Amino acid sequence: MIEFRVHKLRGKAFFSKLREKRDGLVTVSFDCQKNMVLPKVPDQAAYYSRQLYTYNFTIFVGASNDKMTVKNTFIYTWNENDFPKGSNEICSSEFHCLGSLDLKGCTTIRLCAEGCGGQNRNSTMIAMCCYFLWNIAPDHVNQVELVFPIPGHSFFYLPIECLVG
Repeated sequence: MIEFRVHKLRGKAFFSKLREKRDGLVTVSFDCQKNMVLPKVPDQAAYYSRQLYTYNFTIFVGASNDKMTVKNTFIYTWNENDFPKGSNEICSSEFHCLGSLDLKGCTTIRLCAEGCGGQNRNSTMIAMCCYFLWNIAPDHVNQVELVFPIPGHSFFYLPIECLVG
């Protein structure tokens, strides 16, 4: 009973971090959509044929209750014949997005994502954040937070889940 209560409180704490709005804080959430198969056929005619997968990675800048617009939503797509869907591609997209943000008045960047070890929760992401903070970010940005939900509390909590499902 106590473990379940702690589990629920941790989920609420994660959601409150996503909703938080304060001066000097920029919240960035990101996620990969389900792999899109090309060509998409209604029957199983191409089931055993080699199909091409397209990956869609979406980044949303803002709190969970902010509106999604063209200015705060970044979408990166690529095919499996170009690159795999791994930590390097995810971090490169995230790095590009962070580099294009207007960070005037920002002291803290909060990155929120699902805890997928192959894509988000790894040393490549930590190295990208360190490189960005030390070499690219303005001097007034002094902190980058990585926030991962506990298992079972990510679906529908990340704002982009509505967009990429």
